Amino acid sequence: MEVIVAVDAQNLKDEKSFTEHLKDEGLERVEEEDGLVFAGVSSTPVMHTRAFIMEVVSKALQKSPADFCNIVCMIGENPLESYKFDKKTNDFLEIR
Repeated sequence: MEVIVAVDAQNLKDEKSFTEHLKDEGLERVEEEDGLVFAGVSSTPVMHTRAFIMEVVSKALQKSPADFCNIVCMIGENPLESYKFDKKTNDFLEIR
């Protein structure tokens, strides 16, 4: 399945480090898109892929902190909820 991840991060400390980490984990930056948009391929179930994306972006934020970070993903034909990064728990929470 194709995976698309859009990241909204304010005041990212080191964008290069952030994008390189995602690339190392199989998410390539989509250069023709404005902002931080990444694409990749997954062969695992949607829930596992979602957890993987959150883990990868969390680790990228440890390398390059931001004032805030929100993500939205599409896995195959499945658009997922929006999530925000909670600095206190170092985890993503669903935006309601």
